Amino acid sequence: MSSLSDRPVIGPQAALREWLAVGAVALGTFALVTSEFIPVGLITRMSADFGAPEGATGLMMTVPAFAAAIAAPAVMLGAKRMDRRIILCLLSALLMLSNLVVALAPSLSVALFGRVLLGIDVGAFWAISSIVAAKIVPAASVARASAIIFAGISLGSVVGVPAGALIGSAFGWRAAFEGVAAFGAVVLVAQLVLLPRLPPSEVVTVRHLASIFRIPSARLGLLACFLAFAGQFAAYTYMGAFLEHVTKMQPAWLSSLLLGYGVAGFVGNFVGGALSHRGPRVTYAGAAAALGLSILLLTLGGQSQMVASIAVLAWGFAFGALPIATQGFMARAAAKELESASAVFVSILQMGFAMGAFVGGRAVDTVGLPTTLIGAAVASIATGFLIMQFGRIEDANTDGDAQLDPVG
Repeated sequence: MSSLSDRPVIGPQAALREWLAVGAVALGTFALVTSEFIPVGLITRMSADFGAPEGATGLMMTVPAFAAAIAAPAVMLGAKRMDRRIILCLLSALLMLSNLVVALAPSLSVALFGRVLLGIDVGAFWAISSIVAAKIVPAASVARASAIIFAGISLGSVVGVPAGALIGSAFGWRAAFEGVAAFGAVVLVAQLVLLPRLPPSEVVTVRHLASIFRIPSARLGLLACFLAFAGQFAAYTYMGAFLEHVTKMQPAWLSSLLLGYGVAGFVGNFVGGALSHRGPRVTYAGAAAALGLSILLLTLGGQSQMVASIAVLAWGFAFGALPIATQGFMARAAAKELESASAVFVSILQMGFAMGAFVGGRAVDTVGLPTTLIGAAVASIATGFLIMQFGRIEDANTDGDAQLDPVG
């Protein structure tokens, strides 16, 4: 099937095709985030069905993150000069397959294999999708296009994950994974029809990947990314437990507040995209610090439902802004090697996700929930301080930035 954007068009029709293509990538983001986080509301049912402990079933969340950390650079190394459109479509097909494997799995081990496939998909998709906006729309529109693509993160939390939990409650957890697989088919068709050819901006090699660590601002950005995302997922994994056991929040109010968290993240994504266009360093530092301060506010004042609600909404807004702010900073710091920087960035992000969730779980069992959240808050606040204090972007990387930098 040929893509519509392969046909020559001009004027408003061309612009429409560009934004439809951006929408097709955003649909993939939504499907991927929904797939990655859908077990959160289904682990109890899956554990009972497989006859496995809930702790072991929780690997459904950890395994994809570790696989993604390896897949992001590995797939970019193997992609060479392959059209990125073809890769995105193959990844959408892999998303369908991974969810079907889980839906049909007779045992937890088979389900975890399906989640490994999803992790490969997650790592490769994020590494490519985070830079395709610059290949689809004019330079002046890249920040807005990137925000739309990243909005799939928040939209998956607001709509996808609750919908999966609802389907799982009504029809069984397997139906939820089957539903995501079916939506993956819709995404695949949309990408086949709407995406233009997306030639690589570089052929990624091991030398390219290693060179990212020789750029001081990029190296600092990656360290900050690891700290911020480790802090986020060490705390976020137990947000619901804190609100339930410490705040004593009623289930109906808790569900509404978690929905509000997702909506705030959706808004934060677009605000973060607009601010990154003007100042990526300040936006990155501000989002990380705001994330830590909101977690700290919840921990210290969370006995009050009003304070807890304010903290959770601020938390959602800050985390909504963080991914695009981080990507904007990294794109400016390594503007000449966007694909390499994107692959390393996604790998480090996923390592932070996996380590944060793992260490957070161990910390909750040993030092308690409030102490764990305070530690996560300190990690995020430290991230903001590091970027603000030391994250000046070298002028040596500015040649050609206007053409390549997706956030201005």
